[in-house]
Amino acid sequence: MSALALAMVAGPAVAAAEDDRANDAQAIPDIIVTAQGREQRLQDVPVSVSVVSGAQLEQQGIRTLQDVSSRVANVRITTGSLVNSINVRGVGSGENPGFEQAVATFADGVYRSRSRTTMTALFDVDRVEILKGPQTTFFGANASAGALSITTRKPGDSFDYNASGLYGLSDGEYNFEGGATVPLTATLSGRAAIRVSGMEGFVDLPDGSHGPHDNSVQGRVSLRWKPSDNWTTDLRVDRARSRIEDYAPFQLTHCPAAAPFPSSSVCAAMLAANPDLDTKLDFNSQSLPSYSRFDFFETALTNNFDVGPGTIRTITAYSDMKVKQRQPLIPVAYPTASGHDPFPIEAKETYKFFSQEIRFESETGGTLEYAFGGYYQHGKLYYETQAGFFFNPGLFPSFPALVETVFGDYPGFDASYALTGAPYSTQRENSFSAFASLTIRPVERVRINLGGRYTDVTKKAHRYLVIGSSENGVAESLVPYDLATPVGQLPLPIAACLIMGCTTGDFATNKVHDNKFMPSVGVQLDATDDVMLYATYSKGFKAGGYSTSSSPSVFGPETVNAYEIGLKGSFLDRALTLNLAAFRMDYKGLQETTFDSNLASSITNAAGARSQGVEVGVGWKIAQGVRLSADLAYLDATYTDYKNGECTKLSQYQPSAADPSLTVCEANGGIQDLSGKRRAYAAKWSGSVGMDFTVAAAGGNEFRASPVVNFSSAYFMTATADDLFRQKAFRKYDLRLGYGPADRRWELAVIGRNLTNVATSSYRLGVPGADGSVLSLVERGRSVGVQLTVKN
Repeated sequence: MSALALAMVAGPAVAAAEDDRANDAQAIPDIIVTAQGREQRLQDVPVSVSVVSGAQLEQQGIRTLQDVSSRVANVRITTGSLVNSINVRGVGSGENPGFEQAVATFADGVYRSRSRTTMTALFDVDRVEILKGPQTTFFGANASAGALSITTRKPGDSFDYNASGLYGLSDGEYNFEGGATVPLTATLSGRAAIRVSGMEGFVDLPDGSHGPHDNSVQGRVSLRWKPSDNWTTDLRVDRARSRIEDYAPFQLTHCPAAAPFPSSSVCAAMLAANPDLDTKLDFNSQSLPSYSRFDFFETALTNNFDVGPGTIRTITAYSDMKVKQRQPLIPVAYPTASGHDPFPIEAKETYKFFSQEIRFESETGGTLEYAFGGYYQHGKLYYETQAGFFFNPGLFPSFPALVETVFGDYPGFDASYALTGAPYSTQRENSFSAFASLTIRPVERVRINLGGRYTDVTKKAHRYLVIGSSENGVAESLVPYDLATPVGQLPLPIAACLIMGCTTGDFATNKVHDNKFMPSVGVQLDATDDVMLYATYSKGFKAGGYSTSSSPSVFGPETVNAYEIGLKGSFLDRALTLNLAAFRMDYKGLQETTFDSNLASSITNAAGARSQGVEVGVGWKIAQGVRLSADLAYLDATYTDYKNGECTKLSQYQPSAADPSLTVCEANGGIQDLSGKRRAYAAKWSGSVGMDFTVAAAGGNEFRASPVVNFSSAYFMTATADDLFRQKAFRKYDLRLGYGPADRRWELAVIGRNLTNVATSSYRLGVPGADGSVLSLVERGRSVGVQLTVKN
């Protein structure tokens, strides 16, 4: 397996050091992590953790978490329409920007609650840790399904540099990045790093161009000040900017839909306007234009004070994120009254965040180890979504008559304009928490771990929805209607919302307040010097909140009781690592997103869900220059009690056996009992297997070959257990070939991914007005790139 794949076995200490050619050539070196807030050997941590170093990311030319997750069992990270979703062990947060993610992201201990910030994750990092299961004691309330912990590179006390350049021969990918550390004084050093990246795109578009067409730049300045041996201050300032054209090159599948779905005028109109329309999942799209604009700023100040019996650490952080994007939900062009896109969606998100943490950590190695601290965060969210509905009989057959009834007498009304709904929401949040952990060594080789965190979260929010018309369906040209003025037979706000499936009013309550104590307990037994057994229980919690969609949903908190037993061991003189974990996570109130036929979303709480399974990680240094690794998982993630789920599309048209005059969905009261059915992104089997080969060459150089296969069984992509939104089982093959000196001061490599060009999707959604047809975003196909890396 490649160095990256080797690093990402779920939990084992097989992440090879940058140069592991020690005298003991067969031993796999130790990996240091901060999964419990302080530096520890990975094999000593009673948590299932996957680790990858920044050097390995650089060598592999990987710059997205989506690529990382493809090589980790039970982890799925995707880029969606409104959010970037992280799912661990079949649990994540759904398609609504009002959610904090159940798998929380942290950079140097700083919480990043907004899902889009994952776009900046893999830049100039020392390592990335993916922790599975609730991590609430050390990482906070919202880490109810796991945590993604990023440690950036810090300035050292001597000059060093690194640089790499990659160019994709197949899709025009480019990635040029570098950094340098410079000592400034005897006590102060600095580091500056920059990345310029993007690609032409891997999906063919009708005009001969390709998408998504990405242009991104990231920069970071870091300072480290050590005025004395017991005082270290780190200051980090990050800036990121991304501009992506044809951001969402949707593809249309299942058009026309098979019986019993009705013949859709939307599909008919699209097929008529596009006689050569390709309706299978591949790398060709006739999607309408879309774009994404992302800007991010973050600064963090960390102080560490060694006070003798322990260390005081403070982390102060501020961030500011802005996102604007536009995409079509009718995936291809067809004639409308105005000639504009039939169903454009535009979203704007602004989020400002401040946090302060202080903690004390005792010295390690004694009979007692402990840590305690407090945390505060304040966030301010503004979110706006605008949907343009153009008046064409092919979109919704009832539109013309209804629109004429409602708006026909309205001054200045123009039927060639879009009926537009723009929900706006604002939210302020304050979170306070206190935590403590205690490790007791009652006898040799036994550790008892106790922990707990109390969290108090308050959110205040308001929303309003503007009904109006706009020339091209975007906010800049929105002309609002006077919602107090009745028109025709119906009051305007009622009629407008009949058309768009929305609600104009504020939230039912403008304040939600949740608090919870989350305990954890565990036992570790060092069976031998190289084998550790553990058993843990932890309680997780994620606060309730507000939807940002056209529905004014107020949702409650979710909680989880998680159990895990595991083994972490090294064998054959530490040439072989074997890590096993068996787990069960029982959720109550799991927050889920549902959609109606017009794609208006709302949020419900699933009464119960369970995720359970087994994870196996193996790393084996078979001989000098030959390594084998495997990361495998079995998962059973289902709803145990979710009687009011969203109906499948098929059940909305399939006649009920009990009463053929009703559909299956109608006979069930317009809902689906999802109890016993699988959750989204919960593949039964997933993982990766591969090898690394290193062969000596002339002049002290080496040839390196790293083949890997990534695989997954089938899984649903929405919280409906709907076969229309099901990704089939797949296997993907990657290969990296490298050449350079043994110390890797430079290396020239060829990197190939998905070499068999398997087409899979990262996101699927129904087409408005065409039940049975599906919008799909295809993942990257075959890619081949050339990379050069250098360092001192």
